[in-house]
Amino acid sequence: MKSFFDRLLRNPISFEITSIFVYAFYCLVFSIASIPSIFLVYQGTLLLDGSFLMLFLFTFICFFAFYIFLIASPVFIGAVERLLTIGFVPGAYPTGSPVFFRWLIYTGLHLWLVNIVLPFIRGNNWIKLYLRIAGAKVGKETFINTHYIYDPHLLEIGDDVFVGGESFLNCHLFDNGQLVFGKIKIDDGTRIGTYAYLTPGTQTGKNSQIGMYTYLRRNTKIGDGEALMTPPGMSIRQVVKLMREK
Repeated sequence: MKSFFDRLLRNPISFEITSIFVYAFYCLVFSIASIPSIFLVYQGTLLLDGSFLMLFLFTFICFFAFYIFLIASPVFIGAVERLLTIGFVPGAYPTGSPVFFRWLIYTGLHLWLVNIVLPFIRGNNWIKLYLRIAGAKVGKETFINTHYIYDPHLLEIGDDVFVGGESFLNCHLFDNGQLVFGKIKIDDGTRIGTYAYLTPGTQTGKNSQIGMYTYLRRNTKIGDGEALMTPPGMSIRQVVKLMREK
């Protein structure tokens, strides 16, 4: 089975043919998610009679339909993503494996969602609803102000957590030709600064803090109440000196 998917991905002709079907699948998923909005717009066209009032009402309906799309698409696509990621558990998978092939299909769909929908709903309850549907565990009173969340089925966020704007929660990476999955666990009361980057295996204790622009390497563990921050721009000599002093 592995050799079949490996050949499929390496052969340019079969890769292009497969890509056509995969993108058709993406279009199908988004078209289904858009049905409520398109139906609302269609009903709005029936009101047009040439008057300014009806034109204004139709314009309002179009924008309201977009809002409906922002609600309906994360719910439906989150459910599709959950189905696509069934069986994905922490571990390493070769790039020619069935898991890797299925992950490519999933991650392409997820990127559409990340770039088209999630930027509009971050910071409110809709993104938390999406994450839960997609398989993440999200606690109470948690504020998530970023849309850069990848592989949410491996994400666990506790209560009263703050995730700063533009931070990355990324539960996968590539290492020695393998796709590596790892859970990210963020315990209660944690504060994550803007542009922080969390990688697979990251675990934070309760009431911990991760500073702005801080990069957490794979399997980094932070204890309860600890703070981890990246220093400002420094020369290599200064960094080495700090490490030696520690």
